[in-house]
Amino acid sequence: MRLIAAIAATMVLTSSPAAAEPEESDREIPLAHIEYTTGLTVSFSDSQPSNEVGMSQLGIIGRAPLIAWERSNSYLQTYLEITPPDVPVPQRLVDDHGTDLPAELQRRRITGEPVTVRGLTAPAGAVLSASCTAEHWGWHLWHDNAQAGLAPKSYTTLDFGGFKERRAESFIFNCLPVGSPSHLWAQHRLYYWNGTSWWKHADEKVGPGLQAEEVKGKVKRHRKVTYDDGWGSSPNCLGGACKYTREGRFTS
Repeated sequence: MRLIAAIAATMVLTSSPAAAEPEESDREIPLAHIEYTTGLTVSFSDSQPSNEVGMSQLGIIGRAPLIAWERSNSYLQTYLEITPPDVPVPQRLVDDHGTDLPAELQRRRITGEPVTVRGLTAPAGAVLSASCTAEHWGWHLWHDNAQAGLAPKSYTTLDFGGFKERRAESFIFNCLPVGSPSHLWAQHRLYYWNGTSWWKHADEKVGPGLQAEEVKGKVKRHRKVTYDDGWGSSPNCLGGACKYTREGRFTS
């Protein structure tokens, strides 16, 4: 009976998303919005009811490379590394980190209000550059090179051993030049399985000439990342110039 129940649960988990994307979504609560002089923006957010924190980056290709953060870091550790001491720290990031707090936190002001800061210099020696088909991370579970007519696709933890994972991490590189029509976006959406359905964690459209990274989660859950684009995957869009690269992984 246990085996039959396990098989049935797996069938629900794999088949339900294919039938239709759920309407349910987490409520995203802004924690911090950071803008650098390169044009890069980094944001931290809380999600409810999943009670998970996330981080996103958006940069202009060729001008604002993304910050390379250590996968083993907590969101708090990353925040402390990419902001100067005079920038307040969101209380939610402190709570999410746990009891073994970094010593640097003693020099920082902690706030319960959303933090917005602009005009920062990007951390030296901690950036990633990329070309249209370059690999973003040192290792990944999927990497789909830019090509005309790239079909929409979803990746779930069930595709890679079926283990629950703490984080979903996704990267998009929209190869179209800046100034292309704004509807020619590439999109990634991050989901988690709440026991009965997929709930959306994050939903981002990445415009022409931009590269973006979305990271979400802390608790071990089944997770999913879905990709599509604004040109309907047509291989004839702008004579075949409409392309984007997508990459991602689930991490413990």
